[in-house]
Amino acid sequence: MTCAERLFLAEVRLRMGCQEGKPLDLGFVQVKPDLDCGGVPVEVECVERAHYGLGQALAYKYAVGKAALVVIAEEVSNPLRNFLAWASQLGIDVYVYVGGEVIQLFYKAPSTQ
Repeated sequence: MTCAERLFLAEVRLRMGCQEGKPLDLGFVQVKPDLDCGGVPVEVECVERAHYGLGQALAYKYAVGKAALVVIAEEVSNPLRNFLAWASQLGIDVYVYVGGEVIQLFYKAPSTQ
């Protein structure tokens, strides 16, 4: 799949109810997420660059304690699902944009304790 995230960014922003991301300070450099969804910085990345997106999402998590990754894909293959499951174990909220829909994977209910 040849993909350019900029072609999907407005649609993902609309479907998730987000705003344009604002710069975050890591103390030694500023980073800018693609989106801000209710205070959660979100990186949107095409499937062939999902590993870069995860690195960026980890930087956002370092800055504010939470982050999300949206991967644009034609389908969610088993290898992609395995990678995203691993990413979710790092505390990153994981979504896929497939067929015009944003779908959250590996949803964790908030703790009631």
